[in-house]
Amino acid sequence: MKSKTVKLISGVAVLAVLSGTYIGVTSYVDSQEEKEAEAADTSVSVVEMDSEKITSVSFTDTEGAEEVFEKDGDNWVKKDEPDFPVSQDTLDGAVNALTALSADQKLEDPEDLSEYDLDKPQNQITLTEEDGNRTVLQVGMKNESSGQYYMKKSEDDKNVYLVSAVSLDPFMGTAYEFAEVENFPAVTSATIKDVKVEKENGYQLSQDDDSLYWYVSDGKTSEQADTSKVGTVTSAIGSLTYGDFVDYNCTDQAKYGFDDPYAIITATYLAEEDTEADTDVTEASQDEDKTETASDEKDSGETDGEASEEDSAEDADTAYGEKEQTEDSASDTAGEEKSEKGISDDAENSGESEEKPQVEKQLVIYVGDEIDGNRYVKVNDSKQVYTIPETSLTDIVDKNISDFYSLTVNYLTVNNLESLEVQSEDGAHTVQVTRETVKNTEDSTEESAGSEKEEGSGDTGEDAADTDKENEDAAENTSDEKTETEEEKTISYALDGKKIEETVFTTFYNKLINMAGQERLTEEYTPDKPAAFTFGFTDTEGQKTTVSYYEYDASFYAAVTGDKVYLVNKMDVRDLTEAYQEMLNADSSEESKATEHSEE
Repeated sequence: MKSKTVKLISGVAVLAVLSGTYIGVTSYVDSQEEKEAEAADTSVSVVEMDSEKITSVSFTDTEGAEEVFEKDGDNWVKKDEPDFPVSQDTLDGAVNALTALSADQKLEDPEDLSEYDLDKPQNQITLTEEDGNRTVLQVGMKNESSGQYYMKKSEDDKNVYLVSAVSLDPFMGTAYEFAEVENFPAVTSATIKDVKVEKENGYQLSQDDDSLYWYVSDGKTSEQADTSKVGTVTSAIGSLTYGDFVDYNCTDQAKYGFDDPYAIITATYLAEEDTEADTDVTEASQDEDKTETASDEKDSGETDGEASEEDSAEDADTAYGEKEQTEDSASDTAGEEKSEKGISDDAENSGESEEKPQVEKQLVIYVGDEIDGNRYVKVNDSKQVYTIPETSLTDIVDKNISDFYSLTVNYLTVNNLESLEVQSEDGAHTVQVTRETVKNTEDSTEESAGSEKEEGSGDTGEDAADTDKENEDAAENTSDEKTETEEEKTISYALDGKKIEETVFTTFYNKLINMAGQERLTEEYTPDKPAAFTFGFTDTEGQKTTVSYYEYDASFYAAVTGDKVYLVNKMDVRDLTEAYQEMLNADSSEESKATEHSEE
């Protein structure tokens, strides 16, 4: 028993020692962490001011001029330019950051301020309170490795601080760092209907309202444009955004090159028209709804109150009640029809009101001089000047009419083809397209009359006469009914008057109309040898188009149609030639089979 007691006491003692050790170790670790945190945190408070009491802030801009902003009531204004569009939130945020400025490192009493460019500071920021107290911050060089600025307070010549660039950068530019910036007009690629670029070798792109095809013009000639190439321009316009804000009130056009613009871009687009009338209609509709709701509630209350009176009156005069009920029923029916019509009309009117009318608007962009990879721009009649990266304008201004030419040599669908004439070293051949429509008509009149006659075959006397009269009336009615008609359209092809398989011709024809050039010649071209192929297209409207292929050099054929010349890869023409020969051979093969069959 004594031995167990001793062991128990020993165990308790050991536990106590371990607990004390644990507590001691924990306290030591916590103490060390606190010391390390204190050692790591080397930040030093540099400015402690009440931002609400700041009435003025000034700094030196990149051109060496002093920029001063002052409080006018609750708003900031530029001292020398009251009309300057100050962004209140931006300036408030920048000032608030300075009034609680801290440094990451403090350098005490450095020997040579020139090592930090603080002998001649590049910037001096001054915060002034309402009581006239001032704090002046002098900014020296920027530590390129850390991205921090060396700075000192003018009243403290003994210390230099290493300060984060985040708090100082807003004051290291110009006054326009604190300007209210306009948004570039919202224009999307899909809404643009016309683009005109005025410059040397300018152009205009226009979309046809009916066909939706795009056309390109230089003011002298016009032709259908490649849709994808047009899309590059419209997408570029829809993606434009401003760069730097340069001038809020441009009065000297020559300063930015607007007196003789590098280019003027005019985009015509569709946009919803916002009118005051829409607002008035909406408000009136809301008021009307409120009135109707109140009226309904009132009517409901009156109906409940009159229910008992109506019940007693009904027993007193049944005949009168029945008459009254009949009249009320007729009146209710008419009212319901009127109500339903009113609801329908309201629904239609509501649907129409939701669709705002679209109107054409114009966006005019004046492109001025180049500066550091950007271009000065101003929009419409605004006096504000911004920059836009030159690369954003490349797809718009660095184009001319030839850049939009379609490289498809000739495209006439087989559905619109009437005939095709081909001239080559194999001679002249003609493919004629024939279209027929077969009508299958099922006349249901006779069946209807016959069935009605059978139904009345058992009638005699007056009943038979009535039946005959009904049949006559039915016949008159059915004569006005449309008969059920099915139409089947067929198309066939004949080569030199002999029918050929559809797939044989369409295989060749698809290669022909999908022929695309790799480039289009803009200079005059005169063939020096006869054409290898000449294709004459006649469409269903009787319009004729001719395309001739000439050997151009070792790599290309020149495809000439009208005044247009395309350079077509020789390999593509070789594939076309093979398909053409297969069509001719297929015709010969069919002719041979027909001859053999007749001889048998």
